[in-house]
Amino acid sequence: MTDLFDRLRRREYTGENRCWPCTITNSVLLAALVGTLSLLGRRTIARAVAVVGTAAIALRGYVVPYTPRFAPALVAALPIAPFDHGQPAAASGSLSDSSTTADTADGTTSAAEPTGEDVLRTLLEAGVLVPEGDDIRLADDVRDDWRREMQTLREAELATLAQVADSQTKSSVEARASRNWGRPVLVLEREGGAPVTLRRSVAVTELAAVCALESHVDAAPVRRAAGRPMRSLLEHCPLCDGPLTVTQSSCCGETTPAGQTPSEKLICPACDERFFTFDDAER
Repeated sequence: MTDLFDRLRRREYTGENRCWPCTITNSVLLAALVGTLSLLGRRTIARAVAVVGTAAIALRGYVVPYTPRFAPALVAALPIAPFDHGQPAAASGSLSDSSTTADTADGTTSAAEPTGEDVLRTLLEAGVLVPEGDDIRLADDVRDDWRREMQTLREAELATLAQVADSQTKSSVEARASRNWGRPVLVLEREGGAPVTLRRSVAVTELAAVCALESHVDAAPVRRAAGRPMRSLLEHCPLCDGPLTVTQSSCCGETTPAGQTPSEKLICPACDERFFTFDDAER
């Protein structure tokens, strides 16, 4: 029986990855259906639907097909945004967002982290990135180091990821494990700025990148800033090690305004996770 449950269970939507808004929405719909059947005198069918529906929600996270895809659209008009998986990957935060700003003499602020051009130049000079025609790719040894770090971190507890983040960010930044509507996130509390929230998938990817770059790049700010662009060069999912794909189809609860074309994004079809959303300049 345990083997059967394991085959039916979808771990990306249950356990610590359970999306409680999806679970609650499905539970309400299931209760409404069971109640309607009971009022119509179909009590036997109602009990069967209740048992099957409850089991599906418990084992798979939801019973209504494609809930993670359509549910965000249903709650888009609400003054809250409970579906964090409906936001673009870049909006979920990055280690590079944990940098504070420094006041200048004229009262303005200047970024404490390197610019994108600085990061690209440093990674090219260090041999981390290798030109290949009109494109660039990760050096083979760097990719191997990165993948090994991801394999280690994806097995770690979120509290352990917070400890790694503490060691890789400034002393003014404090990392802590938290949950956003039931889903595990890493929160970076920083002086002089709003907290930065990283989904577990992003935290694993970028922290692994920082660790992998330690033997190649001396500047810690560059290593932190490199995490987000390196996500665009992923080939395997940091969570399940399956192949990633680039698609324009809606996924992970994404909603696209009418008349607009969905952005290209790098996703893991197995985990329904989005790791990078390409803008026009990056396509």
